[in-house]
Amino acid sequence: MFRARRTRFAATVESVSRIAPRMARITLGGPGMSAFHCDEPTQWVKLFVTDPLDGQPAGRAYTVRHCSSAKQTIDIDFVLHGNGPAARWAEAATPGQEVSFGGPKGAFRPDPEAEFYLLAGDESAQPAVLTIAESLPRGMRGAVYLEVEGPEAEADLSWQADLDLVWVHRTAGVPKGEALRDAVLKAPVPPYERVAAWAAGESGAVRDIRRHFLEGIGLDRHRAYAKGYWKRDEADHRDPLASD
Repeated sequence: MFRARRTRFAATVESVSRIAPRMARITLGGPGMSAFHCDEPTQWVKLFVTDPLDGQPAGRAYTVRHCSSAKQTIDIDFVLHGNGPAARWAEAATPGQEVSFGGPKGAFRPDPEAEFYLLAGDESAQPAVLTIAESLPRGMRGAVYLEVEGPEAEADLSWQADLDLVWVHRTAGVPKGEALRDAVLKAPVPPYERVAAWAAGESGAVRDIRRHFLEGIGLDRHRAYAKGYWKRDEADHRDPLASD
């Protein structure tokens, strides 16, 4: 059995901007992207870059934050954590650099029958969380929990749905993901019949959140999505327990 080959696109860095102290938004464009389409929440691409540290090629998965078919551009938000080839590349990226990527893959379709949506993520999952929040219809109730380093990393966000935004700040010395986990486990959820939830971030924290969705809140498995985007002390983590 052969795996279907992912279409690969050539692109050029058009702009680089800091949207938070440790997060950069890189816009990719160029004529090589004329056939690229991405219009559903949480879709991602596998970006192929050259590690500026050792000159070796590397591929990493990143959510498409924005996609403009008219401009033939996509925006990708990078956490500048200093570890890993793609993060190092993003920190040094300048307009004019050439890259390639494959995709898109991984679209998430929100439940149209849900009455309340609980969304949660750390910086690595923030782009995906926001694509979902922005896709929810006017009148949809819910809450968005975003873990960041501190108040300086908060951003002005907006959407048409009726979603409460809760910024979760890490305490110095506490591992990433634990503050988000604790906040989600304490999050009030109204007694609606059709509650849906989506969370992603550090694998260990997300494992506890996944259990809370299924056992603590009692969500149907089809309305509870949780995925470990990364794992402490493990490079290029892939979560085998992600719910679909």
